[in-house]
Amino acid sequence: MAQSANSRVLRQTIKELERIKGKSETVLKRTVSDLRTRAPGWIAAEVSKVYGIKKGEITPSKAGAGGKKVGSIKATGETVDTLQIVYRGRVLTPTHFGMTPKAPKQSYTLKAEIIRGQKKTLGKVKKLTKKQRANIAKNLRREGTRNSDHSPIMLMRTGSTYIPFQRKSKDRDDVEAIKTLSLPQMVSSERAKDKIDQAISEGLEKRLAQHSKLLER
Repeated sequence: MAQSANSRVLRQTIKELERIKGKSETVLKRTVSDLRTRAPGWIAAEVSKVYGIKKGEITPSKAGAGGKKVGSIKATGETVDTLQIVYRGRVLTPTHFGMTPKAPKQSYTLKAEIIRGQKKTLGKVKKLTKKQRANIAKNLRREGTRNSDHSPIMLMRTGSTYIPFQRKSKDRDDVEAIKTLSLPQMVSSERAKDKIDQAISEGLEKRLAQHSKLLER
């Protein structure tokens, strides 16, 4: 999944850069360069303030080799006219949002913090009774009859980690992973976009002021 955008603040900044273009090409080039290198970090920081995901999982340089990289944010373009912010990322499971527990127990309450500061319950798994264990054994041998049309949301192993899944019908193979949001959805959400615009505006204002000091020399 990928999206690109020239935000309202970015467009205003572009107009301001165009205004000073005649005065100093150097100021313009350096400010554009700063946008490309710094904007992804500004955006990642604001997303992490709104959603319960770590900034290091968003910012490619922070994810590192083998790190959890949920997507990418990249500012592209060499000139004012071609500047764009492009963000990509798959829809994420709750494992990226402070999910607890990380592995199943005999009984557990599965929670995640999708919105920062709001830990929500996704599902509850109770310790199986002797009769339930016997029924599961029959089902695994395909000797039993499954009565429920869905299962609780529960952790199932995928590789070296556990991810929340839910059976959606009486078919034991009809299971789906529980998903939340993608990075593009978080960046463009009503919750985050104004904060991101403000961060870009304030960040570029500082960089523009810094580079404009060249005009005073």
